[in-house]
Amino acid sequence: MTRFQRLALLTAATTYVLIVIGAIVRSTGSGMGCPDWPTCHGAWIPPLGDNAAWIEWIHRGVAVLVGFLVLGTAVLAWRDHRRARSIVLGSLLALVLVFFQAYLGKVTVDTNNAGEAVTAHLAAALALLALLAFVAVRARYPAVMPARGTSQRTALMLAFVAASAYALMLFGSHIVALGPGASLIFADWPLFNGQLLPDFSADPAVAALQTAHFLHRAVAAVVGLLVLVAAWAVWRAVRVARRETARAATPRGEA
Repeated sequence: MTRFQRLALLTAATTYVLIVIGAIVRSTGSGMGCPDWPTCHGAWIPPLGDNAAWIEWIHRGVAVLVGFLVLGTAVLAWRDHRRARSIVLGSLLALVLVFFQAYLGKVTVDTNNAGEAVTAHLAAALALLALLAFVAVRARYPAVMPARGTSQRTALMLAFVAASAYALMLFGSHIVALGPGASLIFADWPLFNGQLLPDFSADPAVAALQTAHFLHRAVAAVVGLLVLVAAWAVWRAVRVARRETARAATPRGEA
């Protein structure tokens, strides 16, 4: 494994950890633990005993680390893979996205963790992770990919499934942002208050939360089926490619 491959993999993994920490920040209600930005309660180190501030401060610290890692990835991509346009452009786009992500982080603080700002922040984070994962995987393959075993139909299907999963995660984030208790309006799973289909409340506000929650589960089920179909299609494509490769490597007299 080359130095660029190691750095790209480390950067993608650290970005994943950052997203997990962001989920902890949100689930613990620590998003406003540091009410100012980039400082925390007017200082660079939060006060002792303030757990919410420390959780948010750790989140910001890891975000800074990710920024430097992405910067290093972009520099090394330019130095070692200048001829591989997909790697260079992917790394440079990731660097731009890091700056935009930092701006969105500031917006979430300035807007007191408004639901739209938090969802946009997550959207940028997931896009960054996808871009870094692409760079890390692409760096392990030759500049020109072999034509055997490729399928435009499979590639389009995988892109659609990935986009569907991306939209599902943002949908879930938006439900949490709808208000307190929105994510637990139905406390059981997979049923809805013990029923296969929910009884919607007569209160319009509660009914809206119930509808959003129900739709999220329905969309999740559809996306889950799409993932299974995609996994089956990839498994089948790999088997076909291996058979074709083995057939091409076998001398004609031995076939």
